Amino acid sequence: MNGTVVVLGGGFAGFWAALAARRVGGDAVDVRLVSRTPDLGMRPRFYEADPASLAIDLRAPLGKAGIGFVEGEALSVDDTTLNLADGRTLPFDRLVLATGSVMSRPPLPGAEQAWSIDTRAEAMAFDRRLEDLALQVEPGHVVVVGAGFTGIELALELRDRLAVHGGDGEALRISLVDRADVVGPELGEGPRPVIEAALAKGRVDLRLGETVTAMSAVHVDTARGRIEADAVVLCTGLRAAPFTRGVGGPRDRLGRLEVGSDLRAPASSAVFAAGDAAAVDTGDGYVALQSCQHALQTGRFAGENAARDLLGLPLMAYRQPRYVTCLDLGRAGAVFTQGWDRTVAMHGAEAKALKRRINREVIYPPHDADARTLLALSSTDPALQVPAAVATT
Repeated sequence: MNGTVVVLGGGFAGFWAALAARRVGGDAVDVRLVSRTPDLGMRPRFYEADPASLAIDLRAPLGKAGIGFVEGEALSVDDTTLNLADGRTLPFDRLVLATGSVMSRPPLPGAEQAWSIDTRAEAMAFDRRLEDLALQVEPGHVVVVGAGFTGIELALELRDRLAVHGGDGEALRISLVDRADVVGPELGEGPRPVIEAALAKGRVDLRLGETVTAMSAVHVDTARGRIEADAVVLCTGLRAAPFTRGVGGPRDRLGRLEVGSDLRAPASSAVFAAGDAAAVDTGDGYVALQSCQHALQTGRFAGENAARDLLGLPLMAYRQPRYVTCLDLGRAGAVFTQGWDRTVAMHGAEAKALKRRINREVIYPPHDADARTLLALSSTDPALQVPAAVATT
């Protein structure tokens, strides 16, 4: 046995990192994945109905591949030891930091009272609030704070989500609040006309250029006055999970470790970072986003490099130059863009079919795959990532 690779984090990056480390290391490397729960929450889908169903148990696929699962919360990391909150310690020779991200809740009075869909538990709690709203006689009003990717998707799904609970979705008032002057500022100008048309068709009240000063679960205060609501839900962007601060090295404005193309942490030769914990060039001058798309691939590279490093093999340079987006627009379909300039390649029903396939098939580990198939899918070559290659067709 050449040593142990410990993967910290059971999200998309962590899962595929563990499989890649096992594929490269074989019987010579012991691979373990540490996570608070055995469930992989399908976070890109938490804007959808029935969030309780949007998770899968990782223990079966990990077990098939000979990867140990350790349930626990990491407290700190030393040079060669991961310390868990319950007092256990896990020695490692290489660590893959795949601790993901958390919603950046604004430091405003009352912000802690607002709803969120950042985690599965929070998404389920908000869904119960929608269930309560469905029982109201008077039409409800939901205010979504944050007109970025997730905020747009949630706002355009709310009418149908209320209807699922038996409420009058057509009577629901929906407001989308953001301090920016445009919707989806990070998405650029390319898809904006399609997004704006969908929001208009969905009768979403846009409150742009609004500086929020305070809030609660039932109101938002802005410089222009108070917006009363039946539910306020935050979609205010992401930051690297707090555990990342325990690993030395420079960080970007989102708290991510700035790593080179081999994904090694600059201050620790035994640590590699992946997913939402890593700020890394995709190979064409752009920095990877905190997204499932980039987490899947950085996880594969980080896991492979951790095992390669143990075995004395040359490390791989992470590359993911092809970038696409697919934004759900509710009843208006979806919009699919290509490239960092986000040129619209399709929209409407055709894009919606692709979005559904991505959300319901592509990002899921195949539930019935055997060990050989799972390990093959952990390849860093996109052409071999079946069915993951569907995401870039």
